[in-house]
Amino acid sequence: MKYVFIILAEFLILVDSGKNDFNFRPNLPLGNYRVNVLAFVPCNSNSTIQFNFFLFKTSTNTTDIRGNITSLKKTIDDSLAIRISMDIKDKIGSWQSNAYVYKTPKAYTSLKNLLGAEYEKFLYSFGINETTHKRIPPGIYTTKGYDISNYPANTNLPRQIFYGTYRFKGVYMEKNGDQCGCVMFIVEIKRPWE
Repeated sequence: MKYVFIILAEFLILVDSGKNDFNFRPNLPLGNYRVNVLAFVPCNSNSTIQFNFFLFKTSTNTTDIRGNITSLKKTIDDSLAIRISMDIKDKIGSWQSNAYVYKTPKAYTSLKNLLGAEYEKFLYSFGINETTHKRIPPGIYTTKGYDISNYPANTNLPRQIFYGTYRFKGVYMEKNGDQCGCVMFIVEIKRPWE
């Protein structure tokens, strides 16, 4: 009986001491997330608005976007529409189209609302300081680095999403439906602790 009491006391001490160290990490298919950008993919070299981006790793957990936005003939404003689609990679490696779709007629205002405070930081990193007129005038805008490591913080993006690998494609369109710009990149949506 004495030994049973000692074993029970040790078990209670062991269970009680491990309670504070336990972090509940569920393996659910959706929830809070962090974004890991894997690559930028060229869309269409014939577009009037071109996004020439590449990734630059500044530390083990910090990644910057570098490159330029070239818009020689077209002003980026609310006269353009935008269509954002996310394709998800399935278990056998093929892309399932249109997992998420967002289409809106006012490109500038909609992106500003969707990206929140990060939109201004993104534009400032490219040297675009005049945003009160809700337009980006034609020109070549180059950045030396915009940190994307802390997405989706400071944005109005959904707080929960299904985990997986996504191909993100944003297309700028004229009123008549013609494509005038495109940006595409591959992202991993991961659990915060992964």
